Amino acid sequence: MLEYVWIILGSTLFGLQHSGLSHLPVKHRIIERWGKSGYALIFKMTSAAALAVAFLSMWFWDWLYFLNFTLVNWFSIFFGAMLIVFGLVVSAAASQIISVSTVADMRADRQPELITHGIYSRIRHPLYLATVAIFSGLALLYPFPRVIVFSIAMSAYTIIGAVLEERKLIIQYGESYEEYKNQAGFLLPHLR
Repeated sequence: MLEYVWIILGSTLFGLQHSGLSHLPVKHRIIERWGKSGYALIFKMTSAAALAVAFLSMWFWDWLYFLNFTLVNWFSIFFGAMLIVFGLVVSAAASQIISVSTVADMRADRQPELITHGIYSRIRHPLYLATVAIFSGLALLYPFPRVIVFSIAMSAYTIIGAVLEERKLIIQYGESYEEYKNQAGFLLPHLR
């Protein structure tokens, strides 16, 4: 039981780091002191460290378990792999429209603009959708309690992060964003 608490704490640490540095007053304070490139470096380095802590909190080392064919559930492996591929495709489609540095408002060569074309015309938070799909796929690909708890905890934070970002975008773009909400779904497209 304690191992699951560590996994949840590791995932919570990542969530606090990610949301904490994305919080506008914190973000602006760091940018004022070290500039956008300093913020980018701090964000990337601390995100990598916090994600490593969260990942290692699983203390799971049997990544090649499926080489023992007697333990394999091919249905789970197939759908897990499909969800991971889906997540990577959605992430690539979103990244073609908008880069991670633009999402984090770290580029100095442009003002932030509301992006509503491409995949963003159907889904407001495709990178969050991609992340949830990848973690869900990981849980299916590795159906072990530690991996499942890790995937649920990280997916829960991802959804919370999307809600927090939504609030920030409403403040930043106002009525334009409210209109956009009627056109595109939160994590899944609106049925038309």
